[in-house]
Amino acid sequence: MQKRDLNIKLKVLGIAWKSKIIFKRATAYISINKLVVDGCDLEKGKGLHSYLAEDERGRHIIITYLDGKNRCKQI
Repeated sequence: MQKRDLNIKLKVLGIAWKSKIIFKRATAYISINKLVVDGCDLEKGKGLHSYLAEDERGRHIIITYLDGKNRCKQI
């Protein structure tokens, strides 16, 4: 896996939730709050693009784009 510095500016929108990891066979799942699903017009089966990243303190984070589009073609 190649590391890239994307310099993304994020704005927290005031909705936060705690997720649990669910394992089914060889796949792990995390949950998304229903308010987010409804507000972003997400539907079952819709593809989302997620990226593993680190914040400025080196903590691992997941960035998920809810519109179904890639961040950029280089990733």
